[in-house]
Amino acid sequence: MTTFPRAGSEGTLIYPVFLGMRGCPGRCVYCDQDKLAGSGDFDPEQAMEGVRKFVERHRGRAKQVAFYGGTFTAWEEHFREGLLRAVMAVCDVSTSFRISTHPLYVSDEILAHCKRWNIRTIELGVQDFNDVVLAASGRGYSGREALEAALRVKNQNFELGVQLMPGLPGWTEASLSENRKALEELRPHLLRLYPLIVIRGTALEKLYNSGAYLPLSLEEAVSQCADYHPVAESAGIRIIKEGIPSNIDPAEIAGGPWHPAFGELVKAELVARKVLAIDPQEQAVNISRDEIRLLKAHGGAALKKIQDWFETRS
Repeated sequence: MTTFPRAGSEGTLIYPVFLGMRGCPGRCVYCDQDKLAGSGDFDPEQAMEGVRKFVERHRGRAKQVAFYGGTFTAWEEHFREGLLRAVMAVCDVSTSFRISTHPLYVSDEILAHCKRWNIRTIELGVQDFNDVVLAASGRGYSGREALEAALRVKNQNFELGVQLMPGLPGWTEASLSENRKALEELRPHLLRLYPLIVIRGTALEKLYNSGAYLPLSLEEAVSQCADYHPVAESAGIRIIKEGIPSNIDPAEIAGGPWHPAFGELVKAELVARKVLAIDPQEQAVNISRDEIRLLKAHGGAALKKIQDWFETRS
């Protein structure tokens, strides 16, 4: 699998390694493990060679090797430690690790193990903080347990990332408000927003085909993600990803708010909101060239929203 370095927190370079869904404690209604993360195509030798080249190119610079997919801290200990030992052998002192895992697998003992292996960043797949939504999605824990797990990670001085999935079964405006309040209380360092899509072959697809589940429209998903931005800004949370991971095959999507440039749609929505919040009779509307480009991109939906609003005012 080809991977490319990315910019992380505070300029840290990120080298992602996709390991499939190894270690997951269950199967959520929306998940097809093989299709979501390519659980069958992890090549340890190829991964180690990629990491080695990444480290060689960026010696002395802050960087992380990020293990994505599955539940890292629920893996068999021999596999987990063997992988970390092999990767550490090709890393320099400027390299740390990032993992993603499940809220039920971050005990004090596990976190102590993470510190020993130079894991700096832990992203928790919380998905939602509302009990009804979590139960309907098959997550296996409560909102309180998710919050306590996240606080445990943060209080032990890890960089904490939280992943949320707008549009899960059972969501309401009240559950969205609960999520925003939880973020304000928790103040994680990082936030990912993955609006739920319907993957073929999942339990969610059956609900979708029967009419028991209605996914968010693209417009709704963009709006819900945009609503998190003021919360993130006020709480000092960095939003690092919006939209599903790019390694999903679009042919496997049965429904839901998928768009190849979802993050740009959210940015355009935020620009539109900024413009619409200004009274043009009282002050000038100043937007940058980049913001104008965003408004015009992808069919100009955000620009049309502004035009329609002004037409109703005239």
